Amino acid sequence: MCVQAFIRQQGVGERDLVADSRKSYVSYSDSVSEELGIEIGPHTAGTYADVDHLLSELEGRRAKKTISNYRSVLRQYVKMVESLGVL
Repeated sequence: MCVQAFIRQQGVGERDLVADSRKSYVSYSDSVSEELGIEIGPHTAGTYADVDHLLSELEGRRAKKTISNYRSVLRQYVKMVESLGVL
């Protein structure tokens, strides 16, 4: 299951009137990957502890609101990993 399909299943973006949250989530995930030079996957962002670690590396490099957006998408990713039993 791809991230976009999973977040749609979780109800993200159902009430969007202007922007598509699902596309934003994918964009935020890509930004984290690019900024840190890593591939977002079960072994890099599969737990909430991983998310905290990644976000701590980004603090001071991005605005607090951006970090908050990153947190949202990465938590959705953890939920997907957990639901699929990948780890």
